[in-house]
Amino acid sequence: MTTSLRSEFRESILCKVSVFVTTSTHSINGLQIQDSFIVDEEAAGREEPFEAFTMTYFSERSGSGFTGQFGVNRFTKSDGLMRHVHLSVDGKRFVRERILILESAILLDVGGEQIVIMPNTLCDIGPGVPHMWRGLPAGMLLPNGTRHSSESVMVFFYQEEVQGFERVGGPEILDVPAEVSSHAGDMPFPSVTESDVLDMPFIRDGKLQYREFGMEQAIAQ
Repeated sequence: MTTSLRSEFRESILCKVSVFVTTSTHSINGLQIQDSFIVDEEAAGREEPFEAFTMTYFSERSGSGFTGQFGVNRFTKSDGLMRHVHLSVDGKRFVRERILILESAILLDVGGEQIVIMPNTLCDIGPGVPHMWRGLPAGMLLPNGTRHSSESVMVFFYQEEVQGFERVGGPEILDVPAEVSSHAGDMPFPSVTESDVLDMPFIRDGKLQYREFGMEQAIAQ
């Protein structure tokens, strides 16, 4: 293929590709709470690089980068974790954690604030912020009017490698790792009823929302 033909071929390809490229984007919004940041799907950024294909951005950049453990947790019934924080392997730093809820819902306690986290929501939990999770029974009515399925699926990612879960008893945000020992304790997510969950806030479009109007009829059914 001659240089001229290569040039014509390249221009032809670029023209074809440009037909599909779009620029429909919007900025990422979210809720700042207890030194943490939560972004639901409605508040996320979107881009449509090709027809019939949308990319959803929960974060524009990773900041200083995430290099720690990366995996998936599955919560069934009312499984959950004790209140905890995460320390670096050398024990010198608290570590930021990102959790992406993919399926169904889960309860999050972050710094003592309890929130119902809906599917497709990113929870960016700040370093030293005590937090804990809890699954829900299948079929439980949620404050947005939907019902919980049988399993919650979350992807987790740590900013750097962690040594595990450091259990703490209270919700107070810790400033230095030396405080862990004086705040140590076992605090499970308390048992909740459907009525408790319906009174909890959830996040929609980056804002705290409460029980949907008219939910009383759904509850009665």
